Amino acid sequence: MLDIAIQIVNYNTKKYLIDCVNDVINDLKNCGISYRILVLDNDSQDDLSDLREKYKETVNFYKSEKNLGFGAGHNFLARKLDTDFLLILNPDLKFVGKDTVARMLDFFQKNEDKKIAVAGPLLFNDEGNQRWDHGDFKGLIPGFFTRLGLNYWRNTDKITEVAWVSGAFFLVRRNAFVAVEGFDENFFLYGEEVDFCLRLRKLGYKTIYNPNIKVFHYVSVVASKNKYLDDSDLYFLEKHLKKEFPTVYLFVSSLIKIRKKLGFNIFYK
Repeated sequence: MLDIAIQIVNYNTKKYLIDCVNDVINDLKNCGISYRILVLDNDSQDDLSDLREKYKETVNFYKSEKNLGFGAGHNFLARKLDTDFLLILNPDLKFVGKDTVARMLDFFQKNEDKKIAVAGPLLFNDEGNQRWDHGDFKGLIPGFFTRLGLNYWRNTDKITEVAWVSGAFFLVRRNAFVAVEGFDENFFLYGEEVDFCLRLRKLGYKTIYNPNIKVFHYVSVVASKNKYLDDSDLYFLEKHLKKEFPTVYLFVSSLIKIRKKLGFNIFYK
């Protein structure tokens, strides 16, 4: 059995995909970790045929005849290999530190708490730390935001338990992934990791944010946040809030519908 399957879903991001695959291969060179990279082309316009031969020793390529979205695409890849861990990556990442994957795995393997199921690093770009690389849930206000599926980001330099970490770099134990049956495919793009980590937390699992490990993340390369965010937020509220708190659901969902109609963000920077 391999130690880790590294999954990348591509949608018209070939240029970034090549750099990302090269970064992963170089990062894992001589580290003693057994791995395979799995790439799904999600019905994009990219021709990846030249990459199949170039990376045949380390990468499996798959092609979908329709755009499955983020969650369904990664669920598809997760069924292809039997490994202890899954590392879900966006193609628009750049590794900036040495042994990034190995250090993330080492955190799991040296930690005695086997309820730690997911971990993610600090993500940054040219403007600084990204305010959507994790969501806090400790305290009254963060807990309220998290309950609504909204982002409450808190800058920290300490390894800490959080509500969720970004799906752009998302390391998860396979047994935990299987326990919640993967991502909810009703989310096409955005919000999948928030829902996923919430379902894990209800089973007693933990999600960890590790700012000691840093990864560069380009902005809005895969897709525009505004195009899909509202529908994801509305679905999250309907799934997790409507039955238990119908009045709150009606109020917040109304605000999001206004945001969608007017095309501006109420809750997100």
